[in-house]
Amino acid sequence: MTTNPGLPHAEFKAADTPADLKPGRLLGRTVNYEQAVGKFGRKTVEHIAAHYNVGDELGYRAYVALREKAPKGSAKETFDEAVAQGIGAVPDPPAELVALFEHVDQVPDWVDWDQLRRGSIAYWRAGKLVVMGLAYAAIGAGFRTYGGSRELVMSRRLIEPDQVGRRLIETLRWAANASKPDGMRRSSDGFRITMQVRWIHAAVRYHCSRDKHWDWDDWGISVDNTDAVYTMGTLFAESVIRALDTVGVRLSAREREDVVALWRYVGHVMGIPEDINFTDWADLQRKSAIIRMLEHPADDGCRTLLDSLVTYMCEAEIEGFQILPAFLDARLTQEKKRTLTNGLMRAWAGDEICDQLAVPDNKLRYLVPAAKPFVTVYDKVTRKILKQDDEAKALRALREFGVALTLHDGETEVADPDDVVRGLARNSGSTGEILGR
Repeated sequence: MTTNPGLPHAEFKAADTPADLKPGRLLGRTVNYEQAVGKFGRKTVEHIAAHYNVGDELGYRAYVALREKAPKGSAKETFDEAVAQGIGAVPDPPAELVALFEHVDQVPDWVDWDQLRRGSIAYWRAGKLVVMGLAYAAIGAGFRTYGGSRELVMSRRLIEPDQVGRRLIETLRWAANASKPDGMRRSSDGFRITMQVRWIHAAVRYHCSRDKHWDWDDWGISVDNTDAVYTMGTLFAESVIRALDTVGVRLSAREREDVVALWRYVGHVMGIPEDINFTDWADLQRKSAIIRMLEHPADDGCRTLLDSLVTYMCEAEIEGFQILPAFLDARLTQEKKRTLTNGLMRAWAGDEICDQLAVPDNKLRYLVPAAKPFVTVYDKVTRKILKQDDEAKALRALREFGVALTLHDGETEVADPDDVVRGLARNSGSTGEILGR
């Protein structure tokens, strides 16, 4: 194993891992390995499985260096200064922090800012349908991931009733800012918030690596690269594109590539190494299929997380924040909202995922295919006959969504890393009860 402090790869020995850590293909979370090899080839599948044991090494090493070398209580402030002002503004920064910002401040050659802007517009031009796709096909269906949900189960941040809504809104706030036009420019909110989330991930990994309840043989490393690819690519790009297509908003081949390029760069800034990050629509579909095949089926922890989220979406009353269209949200009882939510998840996330997550089936799933012809006609008429401007529609959708995500007194833009770690420390001992162990 190399100990080169440069960019990590699948053969890289990740920091703070046990010397006897099993290879990714042998972890408890990995299933159907030989079947995946037979379908996709050994080299590709082994590479993806190996990244179950590799994470954002640059970000993590910077976090550890600041935590251990910076004056007490100043690590986060130093990191924030580097994000806001650049690494040059930080006096005597540790080498690990310099390495992180030298990497993130060098925009890859494959980034075309015009393409990323087109991707943002394509992503958001469908308005409310995008919000629904994010909630049902991306975030909700994302709880099917066995390995990637362990930290959420341990912290209980998506289980405790007083924290579920905050966690959901924080995620949507990040996704909206990261995916808005020019949101990932160096001085923009999307870049800044993405780096804040990267810091949180490092803090979570630091704690989990030292928590006696972390099951290395089953889960591998905390906040690993394969789960990051699944989140950025499969959930926030592919799943939303497919959800829009299912309801009648079909993105062109160019629009799909533009959306994938946008989320590829978000993943890059989040710390996904080049050797596993998705490169285009075809590569994303292939990697998504492999990860889905390798991933252990959902368990009680996954189902508990989803149930808490659905309960929140159906019962909470937050002014300006509704996943469903306002005319429906105001007229449906909580019970009917839950029935509709289950139907929409069945339609958009699919039966395989919903069966694993114990999402009840009902006839309201057919609302989506029934609406598809009308949405398709509306989309074509507004774009090709009425010549409505896609950029104007996307910006209007983001403004309307932004109202719901506006910070209120006492709220933080993203989670406080110390709060997350305290939750992990306080609740990790009860993880076995939730997982049925």
